[in-house]
Amino acid sequence: MRKSDVIGLVLLAFAIGCRIFTPLADFYAAHCYPPISAALSFCASAVPFSLEEAVVIGIVIAFVAVLVRAIRRKSGFLRWLGTTARIALWLVVWLNLGWACNYFRTPLYDRLGIEKAPYDEQAFTSFLAAYTEDLNATAGSAQAWDKESLEADIKDFYSNYVSTFGYTGFHRWQHVKTPLLNPLYSAVGVLGFMGPFFCESQLNRELLDEQYPFTLAHELAHLAGVTREAEANYWAYVYCRRSGSAAVRYSGHLDLLSYVAASAKANLSEESYSQWRASLSDKVNEDYAYSHEYWNERRVGIIDRIQQWMMDRFLKSNGVSQGAGDYYGVIEMLMTMEGHGR
Repeated sequence: MRKSDVIGLVLLAFAIGCRIFTPLADFYAAHCYPPISAALSFCASAVPFSLEEAVVIGIVIAFVAVLVRAIRRKSGFLRWLGTTARIALWLVVWLNLGWACNYFRTPLYDRLGIEKAPYDEQAFTSFLAAYTEDLNATAGSAQAWDKESLEADIKDFYSNYVSTFGYTGFHRWQHVKTPLLNPLYSAVGVLGFMGPFFCESQLNRELLDEQYPFTLAHELAHLAGVTREAEANYWAYVYCRRSGSAAVRYSGHLDLLSYVAASAKANLSEESYSQWRASLSDKVNEDYAYSHEYWNERRVGIIDRIQQWMMDRFLKSNGVSQGAGDYYGVIEMLMTMEGHGR
């Protein structure tokens, strides 16, 4: 074994410890992740393109190169296995210490000392009425964005407000990027993602104007250390809902509509649900239908299904029992946080 192997195994032990010992994960989230994310994103800020994709491409090339060299030199299975294991070791360490250890910290409700609110018909009906009223009122207010100003405003929201809930703030060099392989993300319906290797937030360059503020706020939530998709949706919606801009509020309401509709269909009678759907304005229905058609035209079925399966497996392997279905937990979270005056 090399000295680097020992260091890698120690770091791997720390990452595993975070998975099984919550106080250690809390220590990581509070004291390790902020400087690590700052340093990684500072390195990434030196180039205008996505380093996350460069790392993934480099890893694939490294695995293939090791295999080819082993075959050409006839170095034997054990030597090839050892080299491959070293690459895998550092990949796992980098992934977890760069960001993924945040999955295992004390959940937000426990940190706040609150319990998940049970479903309350009156509270949900009140939320639905207020949500629908503002959704209809802001419909048609979408605009082309001054992206730098919008990003700065969202970063201020996280640094000055969301950070008080145990998350990290932002630095001037942390800026959102667009993917190198953008058509691939459109093919699987990915509007944005958070890269764990260099703490880069990425946004699909084909985003509709109506989707941009909510999606940007969602991805910046992950950069702040939020891991659960429902919670990232929650903070993105809170930002949009509080905005003085009708167009930003509309982005939040429209992007939440699919989750609201799913919750309404599950909890309301068929008649009440039909009445609610009928109360949505023509403009809302038009924008909602266009968004679905817009992305469906870009999807590639088999690639999309593979990505969904991989995302579901990744989330479940990191303690998110709902897997990809976690996104839909945002309505339950809204009800809980509002019920406790948050």
